Amino acid sequence: MNKSKNLSDIETLKTTVFEQSHIKDMIIWWEKRRLIYNVLIIALSIFSMYSYWDYPMRTMIGSEQIIINAIVFVLGANLFYTLGWGSGIISYYRIDKTYVSSNRKRWILFTLGTIFSLILTNWNFVIEFDVLFAH
Repeated sequence: MNKSKNLSDIETLKTTVFEQSHIKDMIIWWEKRRLIYNVLIIALSIFSMYSYWDYPMRTMIGSEQIIINAIVFVLGANLFYTLGWGSGIISYYRIDKTYVSSNRKRWILFTLGTIFSLILTNWNFVIEFDVLFAH
């Protein structure tokens, strides 16, 4: 009976190490691409601010506030970026603990999420600078 309990403990330990390894791999995969994501979001933010800099919004709320809003937006975008690997972990534990996430699926999610973020970034600046003061 003691031998059976020891085997059960070993299997539990192996499963835990296996799970932790895959979760760690998932997080590392996403975090290695965070720089690409940030470069794209920040570059579009800078381009948008430069493009719309002469609009009346700058004189109404101030240049400093526009820059602060852009920084807050980028920080929020990074918080949502974390949902990429966060959703992978949640789906791993919600679906029978089988590791089915492939690099192809991750790249698709990364690409679609980045495109969505770029559209949202542009939309943020269009609303902030253009739509609010359209005649």
